[in-house]
Amino acid sequence: MRRSHRGKFVALAALLATAGGLVWWNQRPKPIGNDEQAERVLVVPAANWRYKPYLEKWGFVAQEGRLKTMVDELHEKLPEAKEDGPAAVLKLADWAGFAFVAFEDPAALDFSGLAIEGGVPTFEKHHRFAVVSAGDYAFPHKLTVNAEPSKFMNGPELDLLSALFAQEPLASTLRDDPKNGPDVIVLRTKVQEGIDAIDAIKAAEATVAKIADKARALLVDKEQADPKPTLVGGVQESVHPIALADGGILLLTRKANFSSSTGFNADLELDRTEHFFYIPAGADPVDGRVPCTGLLGGSLEVSGRVLLVRTSPQGDALLLHDGGRSRLFKLGSGGCNFSELGEITVPIPRGDNPGEPHASGRVVRVYDDNGESAVSLVKPGDQVASDLVRTSKLALSLPVWLDEQILAGTGRDTIADGTGAYRQALFFYAADRPDTALRIDAQNFDAADGLASVAWVPPGPQGARLLVQAWSSGGGERLFRVDAPRPRPSCSPTSSARPTRPRPRPRCATAWSRGSSRSTPATGPSPRSSTSSRPTTPPSRPTAAWSPSAATARSTSSRSPAARCAR
Repeated sequence: MRRSHRGKFVALAALLATAGGLVWWNQRPKPIGNDEQAERVLVVPAANWRYKPYLEKWGFVAQEGRLKTMVDELHEKLPEAKEDGPAAVLKLADWAGFAFVAFEDPAALDFSGLAIEGGVPTFEKHHRFAVVSAGDYAFPHKLTVNAEPSKFMNGPELDLLSALFAQEPLASTLRDDPKNGPDVIVLRTKVQEGIDAIDAIKAAEATVAKIADKARALLVDKEQADPKPTLVGGVQESVHPIALADGGILLLTRKANFSSSTGFNADLELDRTEHFFYIPAGADPVDGRVPCTGLLGGSLEVSGRVLLVRTSPQGDALLLHDGGRSRLFKLGSGGCNFSELGEITVPIPRGDNPGEPHASGRVVRVYDDNGESAVSLVKPGDQVASDLVRTSKLALSLPVWLDEQILAGTGRDTIADGTGAYRQALFFYAADRPDTALRIDAQNFDAADGLASVAWVPPGPQGARLLVQAWSSGGGERLFRVDAPRPRPSCSPTSSARPTRPRPRPRCATAWSRGSSRSTPATGPSPRSSTSSRPTTPPSRPTAAWSPSAATARSTSSRSPAARCAR
């Protein structure tokens, strides 16, 4: 009997629960209007940015409008509606058959009157969009926000897409789950372009990561020297390191903004602000970086496409050229402490090198125009540049400062010799003696065919020195050290561009290459006067000895003078 009564009570309880459920179902808020489709989205933008074209490209059906416009339209379509704000837009979406409403700048809106699953979240700074479910998907409403934007593939439209695909059933289309029903499979087919855009974000991050790995492998892992170098910057910035005279390093950095349209390529755009940092001597190259406020307060807004930076070989002077404007700075004591020496207003042709600065306040420039080549000096306040050498017979390269007076650079004849060759040479200039230059032909560098470049090195016991990169068809590239001649030659310009009396050749040049340490001195007559019909008597012993320490070294031709003055 007890069992019989217990069964009656269970049946009665089930009947009451069913009746209560029916009452709730009939009295609960119901969807209105058209049936909601998951690919239908209503967008409420906060800025002048159109999202409808993006959504339609990705397979969605979209409409967009400002909040006030949406509220007014609801009251026009449903005059009895009392809702306002986001609640009004959600009711309009329900009536029109939109499954989701995307609100831009959700932190500025009031969602407190809505029954949202889990409550209204705290919106972070990067939450550009909040997507709220509507109609059949709104019992209760579900609110999702966009993920933190990718550093390499981003944009407001992708933030919208990220917040949308956090909603079900769109989230299910991102998963290859065999349990997905027919509705999800059909939906996936409709929004496949949107799924591809989501996948492209992950692919872009993987692509940039590969770029960083390759850069590290090239710059660090493949380096054979010990210890291995340390990268002073990351893949997300452009870094220009400059060695300073105090042993520290000046870093000019610009943020590198990567973007990708497919996820498999990477486009790079640099930020327009150049930031200056300083690594003190001996400091950790990564953690030891500090802002260099001693240079223009630590940053510079670049007005041109590229900020051209030139430094003195000694690392104590800096030239910043931007938008046709050159500003000269000198390094002082106390860390990254630069003082501005002034602005150079003498213009240069677009695309030309702004020159190499020196701590004395002068900048050397090279011009090549109208068949003439010139090496000139200019300083702040000058109206025109002062030529050191101007000639139509040579094509001169930009020289380097060896000290406050001596400069050196390469050049090439513009008139072929008897063999049809355009001879190359090294030229020394004196800042206080214009219209003269000391020439050393390339063949004096162990019969080299040409000279590629020159570089300053710290002075030796007897004065300025430099490195010369020479090349020959038979011996390849080799490196020579040259001690600059002292005292500087006092040349008298003549029609044949030769000195009026014999001059000593450079004291020495040394070549470094693999092989034996055999040394062969070069021999040859001293230069002859260009105005005399008789040759001068050569010295009994050359004043310069070229000492290449290589198995392939051979002396220079005795028929060619080692040095002569050129105008």
